[in-house]
Amino acid sequence: MSNLSHPSLTFSRQVPLSGLVTRLPTSKPNRQPKTHLLNLPTIVLQRILLRLLVSPTRLILHHDASTPSTYRTFITTNILFVNRQLYHISLPILYGSNTFATSSPATSYDFDVHLSRVPGRNKCLIRNIHLKIDWGRQLWAKFPLIAMRLGELRGLKSLRLQFVDREDSNEDIRVHIQGEPKGTTSRREGHLAVMMLNTEKKMLKEMVQGMKALRVFELKGFEDVEFARRLEFEVRNGRGV
Repeated sequence: MSNLSHPSLTFSRQVPLSGLVTRLPTSKPNRQPKTHLLNLPTIVLQRILLRLLVSPTRLILHHDASTPSTYRTFITTNILFVNRQLYHISLPILYGSNTFATSSPATSYDFDVHLSRVPGRNKCLIRNIHLKIDWGRQLWAKFPLIAMRLGELRGLKSLRLQFVDREDSNEDIRVHIQGEPKGTTSRREGHLAVMMLNTEKKMLKEMVQGMKALRVFELKGFEDVEFARRLEFEVRNGRGV
């Protein structure tokens, strides 16, 4: 197993290897040996790359204090640096066949920041995102920024949003990210609660409508369950909401 990190995408907490998205491997013109990977049948090469570059666990875009110490990706990325041709063949598999997430439900609050660090040419390769969110009470205020960044992922095919309860262990992380005084909560009562919910539904609807390549959408734990199921249904059936 190899570990990788670079300015926009971090796969490991240990051995960093920078330059993935900013430098292409250089190689002098020479004859490739008959056993070179590029001489293999395409289907065989694809299977090798899938085994090396696709993780059975979600890939965390940015590591922080809440990343579990046991987190592993089980991928090997050295193959991207063999030569330019393998780099270009491998990159769509790395970004397109893995599912991206954040280190915890609390840190998904900054997912827009993490996505902004991914160069545009690589954003177009991302196909799968799964976000757990424990800041649902702030959704109406924060989600427009995340929705804007998600909208830049022109090739996104699968988006799963899961709302979960806050965990006490994430409180310090949340205070650091959001700058909230510890123990504060957003009040959602009466007419204000209805207004916030309607704003959130409008944001989610517009975001999904703008994702032309989206084929799988899940909205778990959202306050309006009927709205969530209807939005999922519309995406699944390929029609506008």
